[in-house]
Amino acid sequence: MEENRRTAILKKVLEKEPLPSLSPVTVQLLRAAADEGSSASDLADIIRKDPGLTTRLLRLVGSVFYYRQDRVTSISQAVVLVGFKRLRLMALGVSLRDTFPMGRKDGVDYDQFWKISLYRAFIAQALARLAEQEGVDPEEAFVGGLILEIGMLMLFHCVSLKEAGCPFPGVDLPLEEIIGWEEEALGINHREVGRIILNRWRFPDALVETQKYLGAEVFSASRSPLCKMVELARKATEIVCRPSGDLQGLYGLADQVFKLSPEDVNRAISKSFKRVEELAEQLSIKMDSSADIMNVMENANRALARISASMDTSLQRLIGQVKQYSESYSKMSEAMVESNTAVFQNTLDAVAHEIRNPLLAIGGFARRLTQNAERADQGKKYAEVIVAEAMRLEQVLNEMMRYCRQYEPKFIEENMISVIEGVVDEFADILRDKEIRLERDFPEERLEVYMDPEGIAHVLRELLRHIIEGMNSAPGSLSLSLRAFWENDLVLIRISSDGRPMPDNVKESLLYSNLSSKSFDVGLGLPMVRRILNAHSGRVEIYGRGDTENGVDLYLPIRQSAGKQALSM
Repeated sequence: MEENRRTAILKKVLEKEPLPSLSPVTVQLLRAAADEGSSASDLADIIRKDPGLTTRLLRLVGSVFYYRQDRVTSISQAVVLVGFKRLRLMALGVSLRDTFPMGRKDGVDYDQFWKISLYRAFIAQALARLAEQEGVDPEEAFVGGLILEIGMLMLFHCVSLKEAGCPFPGVDLPLEEIIGWEEEALGINHREVGRIILNRWRFPDALVETQKYLGAEVFSASRSPLCKMVELARKATEIVCRPSGDLQGLYGLADQVFKLSPEDVNRAISKSFKRVEELAEQLSIKMDSSADIMNVMENANRALARISASMDTSLQRLIGQVKQYSESYSKMSEAMVESNTAVFQNTLDAVAHEIRNPLLAIGGFARRLTQNAERADQGKKYAEVIVAEAMRLEQVLNEMMRYCRQYEPKFIEENMISVIEGVVDEFADILRDKEIRLERDFPEERLEVYMDPEGIAHVLRELLRHIIEGMNSAPGSLSLSLRAFWENDLVLIRISSDGRPMPDNVKESLLYSNLSSKSFDVGLGLPMVRRILNAHSGRVEIYGRGDTENGVDLYLPIRQSAGKQALSM
């Protein structure tokens, strides 16, 4: 039964009716396009026979599609200025567009089909230009992207709703779902139909090949660069047209197959919005680019969530390695220490590379999208949220890298007052903006302490930041005091405010050594504080009385005989 249905559909495909027939001019054009011996003049003569096609081509050549400043007023000019191959392939795409209906018909959204096709075409063209060393002609990539799913239109025309038994699936569903439905319901899929019809219309072999393969098999070594580029563009188009695309996977695939950077991919997708919008208007295709931008941002947000989860996993793995290294450090020979340090460093660098590249790319993509979303307040705000989240994750990544590297304090005698004042200066703008009054209680004379100044500056910076964050109401009061207990060889730095007490997650991160996903809530600056204090044989105490007092006491030895050896957890 299934074979009979398949045979009946193939018979309809091979017949002229009910398939729409290409006009005589288009048939001549296709034949000329397939003949490498055709000249530009031959092609221009054919195009002139169809006033509608002539007008359409001139409008396209003069549009953003080709970025020409001088106005093209004749087909002869178009051929000279644009070039034979480019004009030929563009004419093929326009001819196909004119062959099929628009709008909605029998439950099929033709506007959506052509919108997706245009995105795929423009993205393929842009990626091919960026990967020019790979030998993919941008105009062939454009046509390949435009007609990739042309067989779908053939099935719409060949098979009635009654024959199918149910409506065709939406054109914007995942390709695998569409093809699965077609094979189950019809016994044949639209890619098979596409190959048949393109061969019948004498399309070049390179374009017919794009119809043959699906998914991972497209990227095998034996496939042509054009075939791979069109498939890459198809996956990129999913990022635009569906909120469930794999942006991070797309970055990896573009790099693996064509050595294209995430920024290259971002640029190609971003440019497609304006180009598709303009061309869709010329072709009377209804579309809403703001909705497409929202899809891209949703995919960027999903990618950030996956990166965050990956960072959590990587953090736990690296922390485990740090602990293992620390526990066995004293038992290692010098050669073993050097070898294990190198292995750990390589792991650390690999994690940073794996996470940072897509993280920076997504943050940059969201910034670019804020420009495209200017007309849509919701889209612009969403993009800004993604930018902020990308920046937060980047900060956490940097902290993770610092935390997992060995801490090597450089102990010297330094004036503690100068160190505190240097950190306070960094917060001058914040204190002024939040109308916080700063009170100092320092000794008049210098107070020399044997310490790692950079490490102690980090400790003070983190503690000040969290205390100031608890001071929401303005004006507020912040107090810093410094006192030496010479009999105990200790110095006390007290930081207090009239803000809220520290939240529990901040306290836990500062006081306890076990790290988990909760560490991402406040970053790894506070666990690093604990490591630095341990290296100085110091300690921190947190206190808070009522709802309006928040403070920490920081105790450090005034003199210390710490060695130069690297200290870890």
